[in-house]
Amino acid sequence: MHVTPSPPEHPRSAAPGAAGFPSAGTVARAGLAGALAVLACIAWLDAPLAVWVHQSGLPAHRLLLDLTYLPEIYAACAALVLLLTPLRLAMRGARRRAERVLLAMSVSLALASLLKEVLKVVFGRAWPETWIGGNLSLIQNHYYAFRWFQFSHAYQSFPSGHTSLAFGAMSVLWLACPRLRWLAAAACLLPAAGLLGMDYHFLGDLLAGALLGSACGVYVWGAARGLEDRRA
Repeated sequence: MHVTPSPPEHPRSAAPGAAGFPSAGTVARAGLAGALAVLACIAWLDAPLAVWVHQSGLPAHRLLLDLTYLPEIYAACAALVLLLTPLRLAMRGARRRAERVLLAMSVSLALASLLKEVLKVVFGRAWPETWIGGNLSLIQNHYYAFRWFQFSHAYQSFPSGHTSLAFGAMSVLWLACPRLRWLAAAACLLPAAGLLGMDYHFLGDLLAGALLGSACGVYVWGAARGLEDRRA
Protein backbone atom coordinates (compact mmCIF):
# COMPACT_ATOMS: atom_id res chain seq x y z
CA MET A 1 0.00 0.00 0.00
CA HIS A 2 1.37 3.35 -1.02
CA VAL A 3 1.14 6.08 1.61
CA THR A 4 1.63 9.66 0.56
CA PRO A 5 3.90 11.37 3.03
CA SER A 6 2.44 14.40 4.68
CA PRO A 7 4.22 17.68 4.05
CA PRO A 8 6.59 18.77 6.76
CA GLU A 9 5.20 21.17 9.30
CA HIS A 10 6.69 24.62 9.22
CA PRO A 11 7.24 26.38 12.49
CA ARG A 12 5.03 29.33 13.09
CA SER A 13 6.76 32.51 12.04
CA ALA A 14 7.64 34.91 14.75
CA ALA A 15 5.55 37.99 15.17
CA PRO A 16 7.00 41.25 13.85
CA GLY A 17 9.49 42.62 16.31
CA ALA A 18 10.02 39.27 18.05
CA ALA A 19 13.67 39.14 17.05
CA GLY A 20 15.88 40.60 19.69
CA PHE A 21 13.22 40.80 22.39
CA PRO A 22 14.83 39.86 25.71
CA SER A 23 13.70 36.86 27.71
CA ALA A 24 12.31 37.23 31.22
CA GLY A 25 15.60 35.98 32.65
CA THR A 26 17.60 38.50 30.67
CA VAL A 27 15.33 41.32 31.81
CA ALA A 28 15.63 40.21 35.44
CA ARG A 29 19.42 39.99 35.28
CA ALA A 30 19.71 43.36 33.57
CA GLY A 31 17.42 44.93 36.16
CA LEU A 32 19.43 43.51 39.03
CA ALA A 33 22.70 44.64 37.49
CA GLY A 34 21.25 48.10 36.94
CA ALA A 35 19.99 48.36 40.51
CA LEU A 36 23.40 47.32 41.87
CA ALA A 37 25.08 49.90 39.63
CA VAL A 38 22.76 52.61 40.98
CA LEU A 39 23.56 51.62 44.58
CA ALA A 40 27.30 51.63 43.82
CA CYS A 41 27.03 55.13 42.35
CA ILE A 42 25.15 56.42 45.38
CA ALA A 43 27.69 54.92 47.76
CA TRP A 44 30.95 55.78 46.02
CA LEU A 45 30.72 57.77 42.78
CA ASP A 46 27.92 60.33 42.83
CA ALA A 47 29.33 62.87 45.26
CA PRO A 48 32.96 62.99 44.03
CA LEU A 49 31.87 63.03 40.39
CA ALA A 50 29.45 65.91 40.96
CA VAL A 51 32.15 67.91 42.73
CA TRP A 52 34.59 67.23 39.89
CA VAL A 53 32.06 68.32 37.26
CA HIS A 54 31.41 71.55 39.17
CA GLN A 55 35.10 72.33 39.46
CA SER A 56 35.89 71.39 35.86
CA GLY A 57 33.87 74.21 34.35
CA LEU A 58 31.84 71.87 32.14
CA PRO A 59 28.51 73.54 33.06
CA ALA A 60 29.68 76.66 31.23
CA HIS A 61 29.46 74.92 27.84
CA ARG A 62 26.28 75.86 25.98
CA LEU A 63 26.27 72.64 23.94
CA LEU A 64 25.75 70.55 27.08
CA LEU A 65 22.82 72.74 28.05
CA ASP A 66 21.25 72.33 24.62
CA LEU A 67 21.52 68.54 24.87
CA THR A 68 19.43 68.53 28.02
CA TYR A 69 16.42 69.80 26.03
CA LEU A 70 16.25 66.75 23.75
CA PRO A 71 13.90 64.71 26.01
CA GLU A 72 11.48 67.63 26.00
CA ILE A 73 11.35 67.36 22.21
CA TYR A 74 10.68 63.62 22.55
CA ALA A 75 7.85 64.38 24.97
CA ALA A 76 6.31 66.94 22.61
CA CYS A 77 6.41 64.44 19.74
CA ALA A 78 4.87 61.76 21.96
CA ALA A 79 2.06 64.11 22.96
CA LEU A 80 1.34 64.78 19.29
CA VAL A 81 1.24 61.05 18.50
CA LEU A 82 -1.13 60.37 21.39
CA LEU A 83 -3.30 63.31 20.38
CA LEU A 84 -3.66 62.05 16.81
CA THR A 85 -4.11 58.38 17.72
CA PRO A 86 -7.94 58.51 18.17
CA LEU A 87 -8.24 60.15 14.74
CA ARG A 88 -6.03 57.49 13.18
CA LEU A 89 -8.05 54.70 14.82
CA ALA A 90 -11.21 56.15 13.31
CA MET A 91 -9.72 55.94 9.82
CA ARG A 92 -10.02 52.83 7.73
CA GLY A 93 -7.06 50.85 6.57
CA ALA A 94 -4.44 48.64 8.14
CA ARG A 95 -2.15 50.18 10.71
CA ARG A 96 1.42 50.26 9.54
CA ARG A 97 4.07 48.81 11.79
CA ALA A 98 5.82 52.19 11.96
CA GLU A 99 2.64 53.66 13.41
CA ARG A 100 2.44 50.93 16.03
CA VAL A 101 6.06 51.50 16.99
CA LEU A 102 5.55 55.26 17.33
CA LEU A 103 2.45 54.71 19.45
CA ALA A 104 4.29 52.25 21.69
CA MET A 105 7.18 54.72 22.08
CA SER A 106 4.74 57.45 23.07
CA VAL A 107 2.88 55.26 25.56
CA SER A 108 6.15 54.12 27.11
CA LEU A 109 7.33 57.71 27.47
CA ALA A 110 4.03 58.69 29.08
CA LEU A 111 4.26 55.79 31.51
CA ALA A 112 7.85 56.68 32.42
CA SER A 113 6.79 60.30 32.95
CA LEU A 114 4.11 59.24 35.42
CA LEU A 115 6.27 56.78 37.35
CA LYS A 116 9.28 59.06 37.66
CA GLU A 117 7.13 61.70 39.37
CA VAL A 118 6.01 59.14 41.93
CA LEU A 119 9.56 57.91 42.54
CA LYS A 120 10.91 61.44 42.94
CA VAL A 121 8.50 61.99 45.81
CA VAL A 122 9.27 58.61 47.36
CA PHE A 123 13.06 58.96 47.35
CA GLY A 124 13.32 62.70 48.02
CA ARG A 125 16.94 63.12 46.99
CA ALA A 126 18.64 66.51 47.24
CA TRP A 127 20.15 67.99 44.06
CA PRO A 128 23.86 68.34 43.25
CA GLU A 129 23.55 72.14 42.93
CA THR A 130 21.35 74.87 44.38
CA TRP A 131 18.81 76.42 42.00
CA ILE A 132 15.33 76.02 43.53
CA GLY A 133 14.63 78.64 46.16
CA GLY A 134 17.91 78.12 48.00
CA ASN A 135 17.52 74.34 48.18
CA LEU A 136 20.11 72.42 50.15
CA SER A 137 22.62 70.78 47.81
CA LEU A 138 25.91 68.96 47.73
CA ILE A 139 27.93 71.76 46.14
CA GLN A 140 26.63 74.72 48.13
CA ASN A 141 25.83 73.08 51.47
CA HIS A 142 27.71 69.75 51.46
CA TYR A 143 24.26 68.20 51.83
CA TYR A 144 24.09 64.71 50.35
CA ALA A 145 21.06 62.77 51.46
CA PHE A 146 17.71 61.17 50.70
CA ARG A 147 14.64 62.49 52.51
CA TRP A 148 11.86 60.04 51.91
CA PHE A 149 8.38 61.12 50.77
CA GLN A 150 9.06 64.78 50.05
CA PHE A 151 6.72 66.72 47.77
CA SER A 152 9.04 69.71 47.53
CA HIS A 153 10.89 70.23 44.24
CA ALA A 154 14.00 70.77 46.33
CA TYR A 155 14.17 66.98 46.79
CA GLN A 156 13.44 65.54 43.36
CA SER A 157 16.82 64.64 41.90
CA PHE A 158 16.23 60.87 41.85
CA PRO A 159 15.53 59.44 39.36
CA SER A 160 16.36 61.74 36.46
CA GLY A 161 13.11 62.60 34.73
CA HIS A 162 14.67 63.60 31.42
CA THR A 163 16.64 60.36 31.28
CA SER A 164 13.48 58.39 32.09
CA LEU A 165 11.67 60.02 29.17
CA ALA A 166 14.52 59.40 26.73
CA PHE A 167 14.96 55.75 27.64
CA GLY A 168 11.22 55.21 27.88
CA ALA A 169 10.76 56.12 24.23
CA MET A 170 14.02 54.89 22.77
CA SER A 171 14.03 51.49 24.47
CA VAL A 172 10.97 50.65 22.36
CA LEU A 173 12.81 51.77 19.22
CA TRP A 174 15.79 49.66 20.28
CA LEU A 175 13.63 46.55 20.65
CA ALA A 176 11.38 47.08 17.65
CA CYS A 177 13.91 48.26 15.08
CA PRO A 178 17.35 46.66 15.52
CA ARG A 179 18.73 48.55 12.53
CA LEU A 180 18.02 51.84 14.31
CA ARG A 181 19.69 50.95 17.58
CA TRP A 182 22.46 53.42 16.84
CA LEU A 183 19.83 56.18 16.72
CA ALA A 184 18.17 54.98 19.93
CA ALA A 185 21.51 54.87 21.74
CA ALA A 186 22.49 58.36 20.57
CA ALA A 187 19.08 59.77 21.50
CA CYS A 188 19.57 58.46 25.05
CA LEU A 189 23.26 59.09 25.62
CA LEU A 190 23.39 62.67 24.32
CA PRO A 191 20.89 64.14 26.81
CA ALA A 192 22.39 62.03 29.59
CA ALA A 193 25.80 63.52 28.82
CA GLY A 194 24.28 66.99 28.91
CA LEU A 195 22.57 66.41 32.25
CA LEU A 196 25.74 65.04 33.80
CA GLY A 197 27.98 67.72 32.30
CA MET A 198 25.70 70.52 33.53
CA ASP A 199 25.74 68.98 37.02
CA TYR A 200 21.94 68.80 36.90
CA HIS A 201 21.93 65.23 38.20
CA PHE A 202 24.11 62.68 39.93
CA LEU A 203 25.27 59.71 37.88
CA GLY A 204 23.08 57.43 39.99
CA ASP A 205 20.05 59.56 39.08
CA LEU A 206 20.78 59.03 35.40
CA LEU A 207 21.23 55.27 35.77
CA ALA A 208 18.00 55.03 37.75
CA GLY A 209 16.17 57.01 35.08
CA ALA A 210 17.62 54.77 32.37
CA LEU A 211 16.52 51.70 34.31
CA LEU A 212 13.01 53.05 34.81
CA GLY A 213 12.58 54.12 31.18
CA SER A 214 13.94 50.84 29.86
CA ALA A 215 11.58 48.87 32.09
CA CYS A 216 8.65 50.86 30.70
CA GLY A 217 9.82 50.21 27.15
CA VAL A 218 10.15 46.47 27.68
CA TYR A 219 6.72 46.33 29.32
CA VAL A 220 4.92 48.37 26.65
CA TRP A 221 6.56 46.77 23.63
CA GLY A 222 6.07 43.32 25.14
CA ALA A 223 2.36 44.08 25.50
CA ALA A 224 2.22 45.38 21.92
CA ARG A 225 3.84 42.18 20.65
CA GLY A 226 1.31 40.14 22.61
CA LEU A 227 -1.52 41.93 20.83
CA GLU A 228 0.11 41.25 17.48
CA ASP A 229 0.41 37.55 18.33
CA ARG A 230 -3.29 37.28 19.18
CA ARG A 231 -4.30 39.00 15.94
CA ALA A 232 -2.06 36.73 13.83
